[in-house]
Amino acid sequence: MIYSSILDLLLAGLLFHYGPRQESNRWAVLFLLFVGLGSLSDVVTQTALRSFFFFLLQACSPYGFVMFAMTYSDAATSKIKNILAYALLIPLCVTLFISPLRPEIQIDFSLMLLWTAPYYLGGCFLLISSYLKERDRDKRKFRLITACFFVPPILAIVVFNHISRAVHQHFDGYFNVSVVVWIAFAFFIIAAIRFGVLGVRIRFEKQLHDQKIKGIASGAAMFNHAVKNRITNIDLLTRRVKELVQAQSNGQIDEDIERILAETKQVMQMVKRIQKQIEDVELVEGTANLIDLMTQALHANHYLLESKRVSVTTDYAVDYDILCDKLHLQEVFSNIIGNAVEAVDEIGGRLAIRIYDGKGGILIDFADNGKGMAKKAKGQIFDPFYSTKQSDANFGLGLSYCYLIAQKHGGSIEVSSSEGEGGDLYLAFAEKSQKVARSQGSRF
Repeated sequence: MIYSSILDLLLAGLLFHYGPRQESNRWAVLFLLFVGLGSLSDVVTQTALRSFFFFLLQACSPYGFVMFAMTYSDAATSKIKNILAYALLIPLCVTLFISPLRPEIQIDFSLMLLWTAPYYLGGCFLLISSYLKERDRDKRKFRLITACFFVPPILAIVVFNHISRAVHQHFDGYFNVSVVVWIAFAFFIIAAIRFGVLGVRIRFEKQLHDQKIKGIASGAAMFNHAVKNRITNIDLLTRRVKELVQAQSNGQIDEDIERILAETKQVMQMVKRIQKQIEDVELVEGTANLIDLMTQALHANHYLLESKRVSVTTDYAVDYDILCDKLHLQEVFSNIIGNAVEAVDEIGGRLAIRIYDGKGGILIDFADNGKGMAKKAKGQIFDPFYSTKQSDANFGLGLSYCYLIAQKHGGSIEVSSSEGEGGDLYLAFAEKSQKVARSQGSRF
């Protein structure tokens, strides 16, 4: 039991360290403290202290858990939660009042089962229900992980401790409970490292980066960057229109005006989507064709590519309709293409774009023959406000924005580049769409 106690107290410490501001986390910490300290009742020899720890484990733990589940699942308003926080203490106090305390506490588990089982099972129901009712994809995943972490150990406690003790007063089912708890702990660590659970996110790589991303993913910074890109394209198009007006080439004028309208429409969509003081970029998912999005991004950068005479080759080995936020994903493609163009030599650069099946999902490769980047820059390239371009017009938000949107889509982004040898940027997305057809490579 000493190992289970250490485990529970360690989990309580992790939750308190990583998510102390969340009300549900504070109740979870209290529950784990009750369980952790209560588990010491088997190793403490002093009678009064052993009775105290035993009461924490058997009577206080159900209260801590049901309050955590109620808070985490948002099942009640703040006013109702405050009322229940006191009302649910009544059975606990009654149990203490009717239990003989000398020579050590003697709890009637048959009577206590009448309220501990509803507390535990009701809490499990709230966790599972909150998962089933959640519509946000990211939140739904976290609620599932939380339910998987708490529900199996709680059911083991109800069966192997409370019900068994109600049938046989001196039944010891701690071994069975401990096995389930250890499995849950391993699951918790894996989930916290990979996804984040209960506000805990243990990342051995890019942890600092993720914190920075959350800080700058608010509306103003991202909006400024998106507007800057669109205004650049509008400026290039306007200059072209001016030249064509002088040359009286009406057909080309009409085409350029249509492109200007498309660019301004894109800006207006961004304006409507970004709300004041939001803390994060929200995805609006729908079905979009991946090649169509890439084609639109290439068209948006047409005059930028033309101005530097950058040749573009495309190799679309697969054609997918994917579930995505097409506005943000097209913006990601446009950012990457723009960065590649800026990286190539003044005239005659090359950009190759591939879309193909990879291990576990869809891969998109952007390869250019630019000047590449130093090893130090590769480690910072996705950091917010970091830029290798010596210009006031570059905010250093392009690739950090791309990194954020890739993560939001359940994907990843990596760069492979050496100084003087060009660069490759890879986007990877988990396969969550249906293949439509295969198409051959083409030249843009």
